[in-house]
Amino acid sequence: MSRYVCGWLLGLMLLFSAAAKAGAALGDERVAEGDIEPREVLTLGIFAYRPVEVMEARYRPLAEYLGEQLGDTQVKLAVLGLDEIESAIAHRRVDLLMTNPSHYLQVRSRSSLTGALATMINFQEGAAVTHLGGTMIRLRERRELQTLDDLRGRHIAIPGRRFLGGFQAHAYELRQAGIDPDRETQLIEVGSHDAVVAAVLEGRTEAGWVRTGILERMQAEGRLDGSRLAVINAQQLVDFPYRVSTRLYPEWPFIALPQVAPATVRRVAVALFSLSPQHPAAQAAQIAGFAPPQDYLPVEQLARALRLPPYDAMPAFTWRDIWGRYWQVLLGLGGALGVVIGLLLLLWRGNRLLSQQQDRLRLLASVFGHAHEGILITDPRGVILEVNGAFERITGYRRGEVVGRNARVLGAGRHEPEFFASLWQRLLELGQWEGEVWNRRKGGEVYPQRLTISAVTDEAGRLQCYVGLIADISQLKAHQQALEHAAQHDVLTGLPNRLLLAERINEGMRQVACHAHHLAVVFIDLDGFKAINDRHGHEVGDQLLVALGQRMREVLREVDTLARLGGDEFVAVITHLEAPALGEAVIERLLTAISSPVWLAANLEVRVSGSLGVAYYGPGQAADADTLLRHADQAMYAAKGKGKNRVEMAPL
Repeated sequence: MSRYVCGWLLGLMLLFSAAAKAGAALGDERVAEGDIEPREVLTLGIFAYRPVEVMEARYRPLAEYLGEQLGDTQVKLAVLGLDEIESAIAHRRVDLLMTNPSHYLQVRSRSSLTGALATMINFQEGAAVTHLGGTMIRLRERRELQTLDDLRGRHIAIPGRRFLGGFQAHAYELRQAGIDPDRETQLIEVGSHDAVVAAVLEGRTEAGWVRTGILERMQAEGRLDGSRLAVINAQQLVDFPYRVSTRLYPEWPFIALPQVAPATVRRVAVALFSLSPQHPAAQAAQIAGFAPPQDYLPVEQLARALRLPPYDAMPAFTWRDIWGRYWQVLLGLGGALGVVIGLLLLLWRGNRLLSQQQDRLRLLASVFGHAHEGILITDPRGVILEVNGAFERITGYRRGEVVGRNARVLGAGRHEPEFFASLWQRLLELGQWEGEVWNRRKGGEVYPQRLTISAVTDEAGRLQCYVGLIADISQLKAHQQALEHAAQHDVLTGLPNRLLLAERINEGMRQVACHAHHLAVVFIDLDGFKAINDRHGHEVGDQLLVALGQRMREVLREVDTLARLGGDEFVAVITHLEAPALGEAVIERLLTAISSPVWLAANLEVRVSGSLGVAYYGPGQAADADTLLRHADQAMYAAKGKGKNRVEMAPL
């Protein structure tokens, strides 16, 4: 019985376990701004959930920002309705797309998408949010409309049935409350969120449904007196700045259509994640940038519940429909057949139970043997009782090598005793533990593993066994590391980019405060690089940037940092200087390394020089990283003005 209970629970857990999917690694070469004319044109489609002129004003700077970041690619903006988006996708007139999550599911079902690149982060009153919902509005004087039940029989304005925040989120809430919006309300489609607000204000409808943020946006634009409206079924959600009536769903996804080259997709993703809230494009769009793709499962569940595309292929007549139309007949038949069914159940019960148990055992045995996740079952002392084939494939141990041995044989020795103490405490208190551990394969390789342990008890609550599910997440970890590296390093040279440079400068300034050392920020601009780039081509120019980046990195100390800002501009951060004068030798080595001849492929010798601007930071100085970088930049321009190939110091 103990073995049967463990196997039964194991089968249930496998049926609900989720497989981890690895994100695609980012990284692609990016050319300097202004080096070449755009050769490729991408069209960014935006769903026009508000008037076209409003959407164009908000998102045109974002399209221009993407074009600037891609360098050799122009990004055009197209503000389209949902039907126009469908036509544009069918005729390949749109390459990048931002639309509501519900529409994203439809696009994904018809196109070979790998998923969303990113999720938009909305921005309101200093708060960044990655979710949206629906807001049910009424005139403030219509106090009879307070709850969902008050909407029965009312005339309600909606922008359209394909709007997630303007219709679907509201309809889902009503259905969850037992209200059929199609039968028990009068829905009036008016085309846009702004039109919904206007219909309510003018008294043409009793209520209106819009997405969250619309009221706040229109009020900020001076197009709405917010005191005239009130919210129906108002919800108080923590850290959510908008007035809301429904549960929340992930914000708009950013999608790349299949025709966009993978290299371009990666560069677009890097540009999206690099967009800061202070950038003019983010401020114009009223967003705080983009986050990694959110989980759109709640939207899928909503679409299934409402039978929306792509989940609208449902039976024309469900059991619920049959009951709704013929419940009286069914009750009569049920009463007449009840006695007969009861007798049959008594006769068949024994055979049915036996057959079900046999089928269940066969099913669990099949699941156990064919599961993609490794499974091990241990006794209460941790001695392994059984493993499946996936366990053998992941760990390298054959079944006969581990059955009868304690599960500690799988450990890698990388966790502290406190880790296992916490694991066992949670397992004893809650009966389950889930997390990431480092284990060792039979061949000695240490690898990351996703582990779920569940305790199985009998009817009396006595512990029978433990069931463990394991999944090798080595590839996922590698992709995560590659993604983090791509976000903080220059694609061409591999050097830290502007984002990581700011962190290094701030860390160096903290070290100055702690240890009374000095810090030097050196802004480097290559003299004569453009001429070489124009004469020999961008491939030679790129080789020169890589070679000089490596050469400058070699003359710096291990504690120093060299970053590339873009084009032919570099910044060196020299730390742990007991006095500013001690950095002069390092700076002179940088100048010499830049001006020395460089031999490139095809036996080509090229030579450039450098204009260096230096800004020092010491104990007691009042400055931040941006100020230091700006002073170094000004000193660099002073060096260029005095003949180039020299060093100029910014005033201390």
